[in-house]
Amino acid sequence: MQVQDYCKAMLAEVSAWKAKLESMKKTADGFGSEQKEKVLPLIGQLEQEVVNAQMRVDQLENECPSDGSPIKNELDELFGTVGSKLDRTFQEMSSRETLW
Repeated sequence: MQVQDYCKAMLAEVSAWKAKLESMKKTADGFGSEQKEKVLPLIGQLEQEVVNAQMRVDQLENECPSDGSPIKNELDELFGTVGSKLDRTFQEMSSRETLW
């Protein structure tokens, strides 16, 4: 996969994560104060990881390296970790069973 195609795919994923985070924030707004105290730090941590992923994708896109494999490997690992955390947290917040 070429660097530009890879960047487009990663940007699409970051956009989907941002939408999921916004949904999580709206869900958290409906929680009581005790529930919010549990979930808001996690949402903040996830937001920071999404920002880091966005910065790495921007760097890859702006630098356009001929061999993006070191950055690509780092992004693949970061995206796997963040994607899993977001999906798990989103499901937990939707069901409210695990967190509460």
